[in-house]
Amino acid sequence: MTKVTMKYDKGIKKEEVVALEIPAAEFETMLENDYQERLAYATDGEVVERRTPQAIFDELNRKERNSWQTHTRHQHQFQMTLEIEDETSIETHTMDRFIDDSQAKERQRQEDYEALCQKLRGQLNPDQVEMIIAICLDGMSVKDYAAQIDEKPNTVTKRFMRIKNFLKENL
Repeated sequence: MTKVTMKYDKGIKKEEVVALEIPAAEFETMLENDYQERLAYATDGEVVERRTPQAIFDELNRKERNSWQTHTRHQHQFQMTLEIEDETSIETHTMDRFIDDSQAKERQRQEDYEALCQKLRGQLNPDQVEMIIAICLDGMSVKDYAAQIDEKPNTVTKRFMRIKNFLKENL
């Protein structure tokens, strides 16, 4: 019998080292299979040596551990806070703890829009403000805005350009 140690990740910052005993026949088969596999993938001139069972298990353990850490990388901090708060199952609480900020972003966008409109109202007359808000902020085309206020598109374009130049100079 040959003893080999392996580390098992039992959660956040908890590891357990386990000693495995491998029967001699399986041990020899494992070593031979590992050697033959590495020989098959070796490049010309590369020296391939037989490894010890511990070296083979260390590599397997490293690959498995790296894969597990990659998978759980972003969960550790979150799970630590949950374990401190409540010792019950973490999985049942995970989704409940995420903050939904979609409404906050929409509220902020609306507040910014209203603040900009208010600033424009302090600089321009009401007709000019409505034109800038409709065309620049609301994305209406000059042609559509002209049709809405019953004016010719060329007239609206000229007014719009004058207002833009005024705002560039004064803001």
